[in-house]
Amino acid sequence: MVKNILLTGHPGVGKTTLLKKIINRFGHLALTGFYTEEIREKGTRVAFKAVALNGSVVVFAHRDFQTAPELRVGKYGVKPEVLETLVLPHLNPYRKAADLVVVDEIAKMELLSVRIKEKLVEALDSECPLLGTISLKGTGFVKRVKDRKDVEIFKITPLNRDAVFEQVYRKLLQVLPPT
Repeated sequence: MVKNILLTGHPGVGKTTLLKKIINRFGHLALTGFYTEEIREKGTRVAFKAVALNGSVVVFAHRDFQTAPELRVGKYGVKPEVLETLVLPHLNPYRKAADLVVVDEIAKMELLSVRIKEKLVEALDSECPLLGTISLKGTGFVKRVKDRKDVEIFKITPLNRDAVFEQVYRKLLQVLPPT
């Protein structure tokens, strides 16, 4: 049975916005996980932060972070160990007897951490449904996640955002505990 739902699409199409809308709709349930947001200065993106569903925040990627070349994604230095401190506990559905694990996003920056990849697999394998966003393109880990039999992927475009929200909402109603 499909119990893990992933949203994909081009950057800036509204994956995180749709994810947050769904989080709000199911806010009465026990949710665990995180989402990411850009940090802008004078209209220019300079960093990324992760926000746990309990409100905790860390900046894990920044243009000014001095990191090894293998820890750079585009213009950004990424500090996987900083992201791990926030994210790892929130990827455990048993920690809060969660009804839903939320992951934004399964992409290059987050996947620089082996520990996060391991916890993602554990969360996907658990009985608890997972709702997340994932890179549109990708090989290796991203492809393996997309190819799982317990995963359904919804591609978001500017034209179908509202329809995808309704489809994902209905799908989650099938896999989440009754309210």
